[in-house]
This record gives sequence, structure tokens and C-alpha cells, in this order.
Amino acid sequence: MNEKKEMNVPVVVLSALGIITLVFVASFVYFSLNGKNYSEVYQQKLQSGEIKNPISEFSLNSNNFSIGENKSLIIDNSILSDTNKSLIQESLINYASVILKLYNLHNIPFTSINPKVQVTIDSDSYSVEIVKGNIIIETGQISKPDITITTTRDEILKIANNNDYAKDSISSGKTNIKLTANKLILFSKGYLGLYKEFKGKI
Repeated sequence: MNEKKEMNVPVVVLSALGIITLVFVASFVYFSLNGKNYSEVYQQKLQSGEIKNPISEFSLNSNNFSIGENKSLIIDNSILSDTNKSLIQESLINYASVILKLYNLHNIPFTSINPKVQVTIDSDSYSVEIVKGNIIIETGQISKPDITITTTRDEILKIANNNDYAKDSISSGKTNIKLTANKLILFSKGYLGLYKEFKGKI
């Protein structure tokens, strides 16, 4: 009788480990697919004016900004006296990040590994990191980005001027999104849903 009980111990242990593994995998998939949705929060910020369209914020219009032959952003000196091109460009990236819903990306479940995006506008590089719905932008390269977004000043101005243009810019290849991390990481951080929404397919 005792011998029979001892023989069942490994089976019980393996069964318990199997259940724990199954629960972990199910939880991982659930939290990967169901990160916190900040869309309503950002819609309220846009409506209240807490987040402003850079074109209206900096009073940009066809009279004070244009795209040069080398795709450089040309802004009237009266605008540059109050701010600078770098600030305007960062504001454009932040606004485009909101339009692309990057705020809904999330860290890998059960870790503190945040989403990282490399954005290149012509020859200028910016890093974007998403921390609990907050979009953090810094100049320069970011280590091991999950995706890279390559576009031009012309395109990012068009996106800011017409929010619906973002999907057209991406689908036409004028704004290029390259997946650099493996699909498991992209899935676990919520990228694949956004990529399908704007690109149409993986």
C-alpha cells in the first residue's frame, strides 16, 4: 500500500507543475492581449487641449513653414524666435505617437521590460519609450528597439495635419515600420494589434 502511494508522488508533482505552467502561459497570453487601454484618457487630453496638435500649437501654416528641396523643415524666423526646430519636431513625434496609439503598448507581462521604438525623420533620430501609457521621447538612438519607424518631415507634418492620413502613409510605404524584435516580444508588448490596424497584415 505504501509502495503504491510513493509511486504516485512523481505523477502528482508533474501534474501540479503542468497546471502551474498552464496557468502561467494562459495568464501571459491574457495580459499580452489585454493591456490597459489608454485610448479614452488620450481622447480626453486631446479634447481638453492638454495635448495639442503642433501645427496649431506653434501656429504653423503654409505661410511660415515649408519643406525644402532636401526635405528639411523650413520655419519662419518669427516662429523660431519663440521656440526651435528640435522642439517642434519632438512635438510632432509625440503627436504622431498618439495618433498611432503607441500609448497602448505595454511591458512584457510579469516584467518591467518596456516597449522601445526608434524613430528616424530624415537624418534625425529619436527614441520613444512607453512607460505605463506615458510616451517618453529623447533625441538619439535607443538600444535594441522593438520596431523602427522611418519617415520624412513632409510625411509627419501631413499626419499631424490630417490624422486619417497615418494609415495611408504607412500602407503606401512613405512611412516605413520595421519589426526588429521577434514576434513573441512584439506580441507580448501589444505591437501586433497596432501593426495590423495600421499596416493591415504582418
